[in-house]
Amino acid sequence: MTSTLSLRCVEPLDYERRHAVARWQGEGHPVRLSQPSPQARYLAFRAEGCHGHWQGMIGAREWMQAVGPQWSQWLLREGVGQEILDLFSAVSRPVEIAPQLLDYQRLFEFRLIQGEALQGACLPCIGTPQSDLWVLEGPSQRKQVSRPLQPWLHAVPQALRIVLGNSELARLPYRQLARGDVLVIAEQTRQLFMADLCIGQFTFVKEGLHMQLTPPDNLLPGDPGVLAELPVKLEFVLGELTLSMATLSACIEGQVLPLEPTAASNVEVRVAGKCIAVGELVQLGDRLGVELREVGRGMGNE
Repeated sequence: MTSTLSLRCVEPLDYERRHAVARWQGEGHPVRLSQPSPQARYLAFRAEGCHGHWQGMIGAREWMQAVGPQWSQWLLREGVGQEILDLFSAVSRPVEIAPQLLDYQRLFEFRLIQGEALQGACLPCIGTPQSDLWVLEGPSQRKQVSRPLQPWLHAVPQALRIVLGNSELARLPYRQLARGDVLVIAEQTRQLFMADLCIGQFTFVKEGLHMQLTPPDNLLPGDPGVLAELPVKLEFVLGELTLSMATLSACIEGQVLPLEPTAASNVEVRVAGKCIAVGELVQLGDRLGVELREVGRGMGNE
């Protein structure tokens, strides 16, 4: 048995780039991961848009041939750099990008980058009419997209708390409770709570309770994203052992608890005791994380 748990390290920047590509692809955008050519020069810039700042770069030769083929041979000679930057910064919209993907109101901090300085880097790559655009750093403010619940999430249990109302203990005689006392509900709220959030109210009807959902801001009643806004508490389970009290006492006293060799590769993600996913325990920068391998396990995958 090793003295410490050996975990696979996941670089946060690489993960963010892979996750961004997967998210964009899920929204229907033709984005891919690609390595810039070490032999090429790139026009790099910072951008500011409605979703914050981001950084990108575009091939200098391809961009010049697209916007000014008559100058491309002269401007792309060795030693000519500032002229290209001046031309790029002078164009009002030097790069055309689908606004649903990435937007910008202005570009600034222009510079030239040699491809060899990025050797080995795998970056999100977006096709544009001018040239491929590589995203060096994603938007500082991630675009929020409201989506309906995944089919398997409908099976995740959540406790619904039905609250009649409240009173203040200070208003009760002597502030003491005894058997036979009748506590008056001073304020009848008749609220419904799920995940510690008020999701609506109810009224009494002959059949039972009539519920009226109150959706979060910017959502309409009946919107499939209403319940998706509720927080879900995840529990990460490294393993389970069946031990006698004697064995457990010895483990506690000796500060050693045995684990299966494959425990770190089979961490269960649970909600209210139900396993919803399985993954591998990894080191993500200075934090622990679980890289999912199976999602919706035992609940009907989408």
